[in-house]
Amino acid sequence: MSDPESSRNVEIKARLGSDENYKAAVEIARNLTSTDGEVIKQRDVFFNSREGRLKLRYMSDCNMLIYYARDDEAGPKLSNYYTVKVEDASTLEHVLTTSNGTRGIVQKERLLFIHENTRIHLDKVENLGNFLEFEVVLKPGEKVEQGQEFAEKMMKIFKIREEDLLTGAYLDLLVGKQ
Repeated sequence: MSDPESSRNVEIKARLGSDENYKAAVEIARNLTSTDGEVIKQRDVFFNSREGRLKLRYMSDCNMLIYYARDDEAGPKLSNYYTVKVEDASTLEHVLTTSNGTRGIVQKERLLFIHENTRIHLDKVENLGNFLEFEVVLKPGEKVEQGQEFAEKMMKIFKIREEDLLTGAYLDLLVGKQ
């Protein structure tokens, strides 16, 4: 049996701060994509993992087990990830909690926009505030630098400042690591 192939993207995550900044980012995304975006409520349960991050994502239309590995650094960075749709999420959560332990839970309302090969996430994260995330999806064989260039272009469009960039996951903020 061969290993499943991971997907790759280049991503950035940034703090938006105020509701006014969030609304301004929504307007930029609407103008850029000519859509109103899609509202998605998510609950991510993070489990202890020897490497990378492992989470079970609950959503209204489906649940996903997601593993991803990326460097914890500011700015556009490569993320390798695997996703698996999950039918019985509560049983899987119990098994993973029992076997690995739980690191924490992140609840958010995400407004998703798609621009070219980029997923634009405008997130309202419970107990944290307003954030923006770009995921520039790389095609097989596409160079990481191409994704980084596009992410930097998007940062300029959305007026993201270097000091607003985050290095880790929302969970890291919740548990006080960032």
